[in-house]
Amino acid sequence: MDSSLGSKIKKLRKELKMTQAQLAEPEMTKSMLSQIENGLAMPSMKNLQYIAKKLNKPVSYFLDENSELPVRDNDHNKNSYDHIIDELKKIDGLMKNNEIKEALNNIEKLEHFSSIDSSNKLMGDILYKKSKCLLELDRLNEAMKLFYRAYEIYLDNNFYIEAAKSYVETIAEHWRNFEYEKCLDIYLKAKEIYDKSPNRDVHFEIEMLNDISTIYSAIGDFNSALKYLNDALEISNTTGVYYKADEIYRVTAIINFIKGDYENYKINIEKAEQFAVFTDNKAIMKYIYSVKVIYENEVGNYNKALECLEQMKKVNAPHHEYFYYREKAKALYYLGKYNEALENIKHVFYPGYVSHRFDYLLMWSAKVYEGLIYSKLGKLDKSIEPILTAIEKMKKFGSSKLLAFALESASDIYYQMGEYEKAYKYLKEANDMKNEIIKNKIYF
Repeated sequence: MDSSLGSKIKKLRKELKMTQAQLAEPEMTKSMLSQIENGLAMPSMKNLQYIAKKLNKPVSYFLDENSELPVRDNDHNKNSYDHIIDELKKIDGLMKNNEIKEALNNIEKLEHFSSIDSSNKLMGDILYKKSKCLLELDRLNEAMKLFYRAYEIYLDNNFYIEAAKSYVETIAEHWRNFEYEKCLDIYLKAKEIYDKSPNRDVHFEIEMLNDISTIYSAIGDFNSALKYLNDALEISNTTGVYYKADEIYRVTAIINFIKGDYENYKINIEKAEQFAVFTDNKAIMKYIYSVKVIYENEVGNYNKALECLEQMKKVNAPHHEYFYYREKAKALYYLGKYNEALENIKHVFYPGYVSHRFDYLLMWSAKVYEGLIYSKLGKLDKSIEPILTAIEKMKKFGSSKLLAFALESASDIYYQMGEYEKAYKYLKEANDMKNEIIKNKIYF
């Protein structure tokens, strides 16, 4: 029996200060309503529609996909409620298997069913799934419009968790444009919406806190970033749901690394690895190795960095090839293997989807190393252009350690070329930036 449906009816009735008789009559008896509220009986669709109307709620408010209530439309054709629910479950499977185009095609067929009210939760679910597919297919503008529509439908029907899930998806366009403050506003508003729900979705709660942390880290507010990561771990500790624990420890390790706290970096990267091994999460294992590579290159353990790169490559999961070649070229450069370094740096490409400031700056640092490798091979004519490209790209974010490194590198190349005035100009700019970095506690 569906006790949750009965509980919803009872809760709303009491909120409206109605007696069982006032709600039940004249359509049902008081005894029948009592059995429904206590999960001992199930209403017919006709009775549920009557109850919903008197409680000023859509029928969809009382139903969910896991309900045991045998509510069916009179016609068992393709317009029936049960058929639509079955189709949505199939669509979920297609999306999980990354069969996005087929999933989208099936969703578009559902949209036009005459039995679906354009303002109820079922339509919200359809629009939400369609939006996710459109986003995967990079049809960004269409996806954003539908996410907003789904969000409004959920909110109007008091489905706060679903509304929050839809609203956070509207971050996509702002994230791609590096508009971190707007992204943060969206997530904080979504959290307010989520907090209105009397129920909890622990997985979404943890994911949301992790995402908010990522945005704060992109802004450069690492204290806030760590706070939200700790909040997520606290939820795991109190609920026993260790969802994304490997990812949360990995991100915590990265932040500690950026802050120069190598002791806590090691503690958290080890915990991340333990959870990833325990859950056999190969995708996260790739990212854990990538963090180790960056760390080993930073502290000068270049052979160890190369070992970690090969371990990363062996894990059977997709990885970013541009990262592999960039970090390998960097390690080889510092080991004095300039020809090998050049062969690897030639494979580096610069994808447009990199949107976190730290990742973006690291990505373009490859151009600095390209220039430095050419200079070591005596090809000064090819050295300066890549470094100037890196400087132009990195200036998007103002002062940073990697930009200061690029400016210093440009100064060094110009000095080797005998262009001392330019060498002095870039060196002065680099030194001024270093002072600003120290003064303002800029970590990367």
